[in-house]
Amino acid sequence: MSLLRFLPAVLSALLFVAFANQYPVIARGDVLTVAWDWLPTLGVELAFRLDGLSLLFALLITGIGAVILSYAADYFKTDPRRDRLQILLGLFALSMLGLVLSDDAISLFLFWEGTTLTSFLLVGFDHHRDVARRNAVQALIITGLGGLALLIGLITMHQITGSWRMSDWNAAGFTDHAAYPMILLAVLIGCFTKSAQFPFHYWLPNAMAAPTPVSAYLHSATMVKAGIYLLLRLNPALGGTELWTMALVTCGGITMILGSLWALRQTDLKLMMAYTTLMALGALTLLIGLGSDKALMAAIVFILVHALYKAALFLSVGMMDKQVGTRDLRHIHGMGKSMPLAWACAALGALSMAGIPPLIGFLGKELIYTATLGHSLWVSGVALAANVMMVMTAIAVAWGPFVGRASHAQAKPMSVGLWWGTLVMGLLALILGSLPSLIDSSLVQPILAAVTGREQSVYLSLWHGINGPLVLSVATYALGFVLYRFMPRIRATLSDIEARYGEMDNLYQWKLDSLHRVAGATTRSLQNGRMTFYLRVTFGMLSLILWAALLDSPIRWPEQGLALTWIDLIVGLLAVVGTWIVVRTESRLIAISALGIVGAAVSIVFVMFGAIDVAMTQLLVDTLMVIFIAVALVRLPRVKLSRLTNRVAGFIAITLGAGVSVAMLAVLQVPMHLELTEFFGQNSLTEALGRNVVNVILVDFRAMDTLGEIAVVVIAALAAIAALKSKPEHKSV
Repeated sequence: MSLLRFLPAVLSALLFVAFANQYPVIARGDVLTVAWDWLPTLGVELAFRLDGLSLLFALLITGIGAVILSYAADYFKTDPRRDRLQILLGLFALSMLGLVLSDDAISLFLFWEGTTLTSFLLVGFDHHRDVARRNAVQALIITGLGGLALLIGLITMHQITGSWRMSDWNAAGFTDHAAYPMILLAVLIGCFTKSAQFPFHYWLPNAMAAPTPVSAYLHSATMVKAGIYLLLRLNPALGGTELWTMALVTCGGITMILGSLWALRQTDLKLMMAYTTLMALGALTLLIGLGSDKALMAAIVFILVHALYKAALFLSVGMMDKQVGTRDLRHIHGMGKSMPLAWACAALGALSMAGIPPLIGFLGKELIYTATLGHSLWVSGVALAANVMMVMTAIAVAWGPFVGRASHAQAKPMSVGLWWGTLVMGLLALILGSLPSLIDSSLVQPILAAVTGREQSVYLSLWHGINGPLVLSVATYALGFVLYRFMPRIRATLSDIEARYGEMDNLYQWKLDSLHRVAGATTRSLQNGRMTFYLRVTFGMLSLILWAALLDSPIRWPEQGLALTWIDLIVGLLAVVGTWIVVRTESRLIAISALGIVGAAVSIVFVMFGAIDVAMTQLLVDTLMVIFIAVALVRLPRVKLSRLTNRVAGFIAITLGAGVSVAMLAVLQVPMHLELTEFFGQNSLTEALGRNVVNVILVDFRAMDTLGEIAVVVIAALAAIAALKSKPEHKSV
């Protein structure tokens, strides 16, 4: 039974092998597609597409997933919640895998929201802790709202092209369409919230409330890369414009600086890793925004670079936390002798993060510098500053906890499940960095072709001679090592800034608290327990909406004037008098009786137009309602309505009545479709054996509808009886 805990890891490894078997096919430039009809009337399919871009993410999701699931099996070996965690991680992986493979936008959106929901459950896994529940809800709110914005963009692109296929969208393009700014805004909000770009970046460090295996998976291969993936996927359709470049470069650059700077502030190793993820995501966004072939190639390589070193570093932090019981840099040092495997794993990950050759991190950093040197000084400066701070962070992670005098007793031996995968990822970063030819033409080239929409030629090498990127790399190492000596002072300064000005998370909490206050004030003002107030608000809003619709559309008046007889005038005068009495009287009983006059006038109108049965129904219902309400008034307290209340009610009634009248006159001028009229006229006698068409419709053709209406009336009557028999403590109108 003990080996069964590794079953999820084995399944993920098998999926990795299955995708790896398609590597030669994709390397040739082929694309694999499969689709099944889902909602054929809406053109929605379960369509999946495997090209270079989706293959890279599929390999990361399944490969790193196998490592992390194996790690989690040992990390939670004695925890009764282990199976629940592995199930949630599996659902998380499947959601992300479906997202990157989907070619149909609706399928993609469903998997997109699947990552949102599963990440909510994973971040709040330790739900007994207040901070875990709070941060899980924060992640759900921010990414959920971003998902709704993304849905708007996806639907708009479908309306323009008539297709849900993203491959069709990339072929069509939207940059010249009038709706392009709105589409771009919607898509960017969705991607920025998911990938924690400024100004939505603050939820990601807070997601560290999740267990370490969850954090490792979330940051390296899954959810936070979803926004980056979609930006790359839709680059042919939406990229290449000034608006695209300005938005991505600006937000990505700010996120790079904030992430790398606040990483220096942290003493918790997990939080430090979380902020370095912000730096990496900002760098990827900036590179995609630049849009050149060099920048996109740098982004593709850096996705792989970041996935390998970030998973290795997170899992190394988990090893230290498991062995010594803390992640605080101030309390961990000198653990290298007792934890050599953890040191080796952390060192490989940190060296790759710092961009030290021959690890693949050096290749990624060189490509970033190559891409940014051709642009503005601001972009190059941001890249240099962020990488310098990454070197400082790498030294802090790989040096501080392991050298010096031991702060803890000899650590107990670690099980294989905690270190094998972490070491493999570090060694893989070393192998791919030393032999970049393994991935340049076979993996990076087809990915770049999928992202740019055209064939590409890619050559990767560690050495390109002495050039600008190499000079910047040397400057990065020198500045990073020098500034590391001032790390305590920098951390203290950043801590003081945080104390003075707070963080964006404080602004989020202020917004949330303000929303609660506004909701509370709105509820107290609208839900005051007075039925008359509810009726005034409801009918007032109905009148406002009705008149807005009438004034916004052309109104067709009757071409001929209304020929009124003296009987019409008398009936109309009767209704007006009854209405005037209702508005003016202060007696409820008189008002109800006056309503009976209005109802009688309406019944006479029905008689005048030959609807005898309708008139009888109207008269009967109106008479019964007057009697019932009059009886009910005996149980209600006597109150005196203010004149202002009556005038407001009168104004609303007149406005709504006039709006309904104008709407009816306008509707009568529209040609009527008589298909249903002819159907009921032809079938009432032959099919339902009834000569009264109205009665046949009510009791035969729409019998269930009528039954439902009767049920509603009965329920309302029972509720009214119960309310009248009760004795409320507070009397209200």
